[in-house]
Amino acid sequence: MKRYSFLSHLLFSVLLTGSLQGQGLKLASIFGDHMVIQQGINAPVWGTADPGSQIQVKFEGFVSFAKTGTDGKWILRLPVMEAGGPFDMKIISTDTTILKDVMVGEVWLASGQSNMEWTMGSGVGPDTDNEIANANLPDVRFFNVPRKTSSIPLKDMDSQNWTICTPGSVKSLSAVSYFFARELYRHKRVTVGIISSSWGATSAEAWISSEMLATHPDFREKILSSDSDTAKWNSYVRKSIKADRDRDIIAATSKNGIEAGVILPEYDDSGWKSCSYPIDMPGMGLNGYWGLVWLRKSIDIQQRINSKKMRLDLNILAKDAIFYINGNEVAHLINPAKTNTINIKTGILHQGHNVLSVRLYVNWGSAHIGTKNDESYFLSDDNKVKVSLEGEWKFNSEIEPPVAQWQDYYNKPSVLYNARIAPVIPYGIRGVIWYQGENNAGNASQYRSLFPLLIEDWRVRWQLGYFPFLYVQLANYMEKKPEPVESDWAELREAQLMTLKYPNTGMAVTIDIGDPNDIHPRDKLDVGKRLSLLARKIAYGENIVASGPIFKSAKMEEKKIRISFNSIGSGLAIKDGNVLKGFTIAGSDKKFYWADAVIEGEDILVSSNNVSDPQAVRYSWENNPDGNLINNEGLPASPFRTDNWDTKVKK
Repeated sequence: MKRYSFLSHLLFSVLLTGSLQGQGLKLASIFGDHMVIQQGINAPVWGTADPGSQIQVKFEGFVSFAKTGTDGKWILRLPVMEAGGPFDMKIISTDTTILKDVMVGEVWLASGQSNMEWTMGSGVGPDTDNEIANANLPDVRFFNVPRKTSSIPLKDMDSQNWTICTPGSVKSLSAVSYFFARELYRHKRVTVGIISSSWGATSAEAWISSEMLATHPDFREKILSSDSDTAKWNSYVRKSIKADRDRDIIAATSKNGIEAGVILPEYDDSGWKSCSYPIDMPGMGLNGYWGLVWLRKSIDIQQRINSKKMRLDLNILAKDAIFYINGNEVAHLINPAKTNTINIKTGILHQGHNVLSVRLYVNWGSAHIGTKNDESYFLSDDNKVKVSLEGEWKFNSEIEPPVAQWQDYYNKPSVLYNARIAPVIPYGIRGVIWYQGENNAGNASQYRSLFPLLIEDWRVRWQLGYFPFLYVQLANYMEKKPEPVESDWAELREAQLMTLKYPNTGMAVTIDIGDPNDIHPRDKLDVGKRLSLLARKIAYGENIVASGPIFKSAKMEEKKIRISFNSIGSGLAIKDGNVLKGFTIAGSDKKFYWADAVIEGEDILVSSNNVSDPQAVRYSWENNPDGNLINNEGLPASPFRTDNWDTKVKK
């Protein structure tokens, strides 16, 4: 952590330098009605006014003073206060500004990529409607940092309001941070403020300042050679946004397939490629694909169904999907996920030969029709006719025009730090909750140093010491493999686990609440609860169990390996059954086999008849693990490995 002395002087140069001229009293945009001020610290207040102006801030009986410099900027710090409110804050200079309904409580910054950005209104499981209806919590407040990028650190951001949590407002709020804030409020009974700054599909390097990122060997040359010209950057962003919009316009309006008669039963698809149900993009050779894909399935129905109502049940994920049966559009699904039921009018399906045609709009290659665990079929309303969709399908990704691929302007080094973190600094916070890593999973070895660099960077900038930094380990995702294999996601989880060696960090393990078929698992409630447990222990000093078992050591014992853990709480336990799963073991040949594992006191003994000279154990070392080791408090063990062997994933 030696960079603190090297970089601490940068805080005020980021915040207070520039050539802005005073235009009367103006507060930084993060200050407003309904805001939450962090208790227990000298919380800063800052803004601009005419050069040489005297500034007074009156708040809860205290008066604080500042004077603007020649650049018109000012900053002051409030006295240390305890939780309470509502209060008025009066800022007096040549003008006077009064902020209403200001609370003193606990403030947390929530950041990361799409799983942190995921809103309550996007769905948080089967109880979504009830959760939203009961979200009448005036003591939970949100500030959503405007969605913007920049090639240089911004001093301020576009105007934005603090939002009181209600059933109406909660729909647009981050689900993880909402549940986190709700749990904190229930236990602390003080107002909780969330500063929300997340962006889907972003890498860690986009969230780190250029000064700090330049200290990383993988990014130094890129940072030193980067162009900070704002006009050039803004032009690049405009072109990227236009490409995104044009892609959506093409997807919405292109009718090449319709005009070619793809939806008609008599269309000749013999020249199309074949795929097998269930269907996903990698299985079609379209991994990472962006664009439009047509699929066709021939269906033969033996029974007479002219008078029967039919429905189609299938699990589907896509950005957009249009279904046709025998030339008739029967459904248009926007952002479908999970199992959908499509009701089909009488007469559209008939006895004999039928054709189902599907037009998929795909981003990231994230699309599938059906899963191995879900049977998809046509079913009559009297349940007497049931026709499976399994077997051969035909597909064609070249009928519709190509579209622009991923516009990653928001993923360039430092551009999100510049626009979505720098303007917030040095607003008083208790700590950070962070959910990110999917985008860095292809380079986990780099993430071992990159992620701690981000934590250090933010701590340097805020000048609040080792404030708590709590993060979510990657959930289980993708198809489960029948035999032990290497895994990018397991390596990234390991990098996250290794970050626990840094002070005041905490990790919420989520390998038991993910979704194999969706990178956005809907269970955000348990994620928020687990983060709140970590906050209660690390930030607030409660004597509670806040983590599941964490690997401590391994010891060879004849043909077995004994594994010891930290954070076992009141004891080790097994979730959902009496047999431990997820353990593998290898000998000196480095070939891993599924292992037998048993709890013995506070340890786990691991062995296999296939390995006579065990050298290494791994637990839940795969993309979609099914490890079921927990502690008696119900918190899952983190994946781990005892070896340091080469884990290069074969592509």
